[in-house]
Amino acid sequence: MLDKYVANKSIIGIAVEFPILVIIGVLGLVFDWASFPLFPLANIIGAILIIVGYIIHLGYAHKEFKRHDARAHNHSISKSKNLVTSGIYSKIRHPGYLGLILIYFGFAFGFGIVWALIPVVIFTTLTCLTAIKEEELLKSKFGNEYEDYMKHVPWRLIPKII
Repeated sequence: MLDKYVANKSIIGIAVEFPILVIIGVLGLVFDWASFPLFPLANIIGAILIIVGYIIHLGYAHKEFKRHDARAHNHSISKSKNLVTSGIYSKIRHPGYLGLILIYFGFAFGFGIVWALIPVVIFTTLTCLTAIKEEELLKSKFGNEYEDYMKHVPWRLIPKII
């Protein structure tokens, strides 16, 4: 099942993950579920996380892929001819996934609903597992080139942390 999720991460994100976060947020507002303290600070932090997440995901990660005529999603790895190692990819190996994770947390804080953290943690875990699985695909596609890249850029998501 994880393999199907990994293969369709980009589609699942748009069709399943984001709608779930929005639905939980709306239901939380309607039913007055437990909210984060320090209103409206949590909501402002959420908006900032969403904006920063989109900037990293679309503005840096996808833009770098387009510059190299490469594919941005793991279902396209087999079609990719180039390994992207420049720009933001010279600092972390999965900036697109970092952007998604920030967006997930941004939704939870933006709506201010504590219960939204449950799917956020699940989606974040699945995204991290997707990054690990994707690296296996990249190793098989690019071989030593990707292994050298992993040595040069040891951080998956956050430099010097993870």
